[in-house]
Amino acid sequence: MKNTRTTLLGVLVLAACSSSTTPTTPAAPTLGTRIADRMGRAAVNTALTNPFDTVTGSSPNAVKDAYNSVADPTMWSSMFKANIKSNLAILDGLDATCGNQLIADATSPRYDTLAGVLVDDQLYLNTASGTCQVYLGVEANAVNAIHNSDCGGRTPLENTIDETYSLLAIGMASGVTNGIISDTDHTASLSDFPFLQSPN
Repeated sequence: MKNTRTTLLGVLVLAACSSSTTPTTPAAPTLGTRIADRMGRAAVNTALTNPFDTVTGSSPNAVKDAYNSVADPTMWSSMFKANIKSNLAILDGLDATCGNQLIADATSPRYDTLAGVLVDDQLYLNTASGTCQVYLGVEANAVNAIHNSDCGGRTPLENTIDETYSLLAIGMASGVTNGIISDTDHTASLSDFPFLQSPN
């Protein structure tokens, strides 16, 4: 028993103290299909790419996965803008009044402008501004929907799902709700880390 322990100890010492090999950096992993969720703008993928299962031969989840996997922004419009336009029309009619959706334009393809904005699912920021109170403020300013000098983006205090559905259904920043009360435990903050509220 003593000899076995001595031999094992000797092997461990040799393994730990050996300087004959040079440390190597492992090869980078091979990347596969992109699976990250593009969450620049809340509800765009869920509410607009195929929520009503109208894309032939593809389920809503399959379309959402396809939307998330396309890493090249130059492809987004050709692949998904037509879907978004069709679903904008459906959501515009939720209040039984067609044409009151944000920047719906009856003089051109009614939903073309908004579909063009939303298919580019990235948040834009005005870093020269210190005021951040208008969700999608930079985009709204760019298409002359709401003139403002807001920084844009979104803060933890905003219920962006309600704002999105309100803009799409009635053309206003509020008025349509998904029924989930934002920040019920009052833990979301603009200054206290970790900023976001507790999970529900």
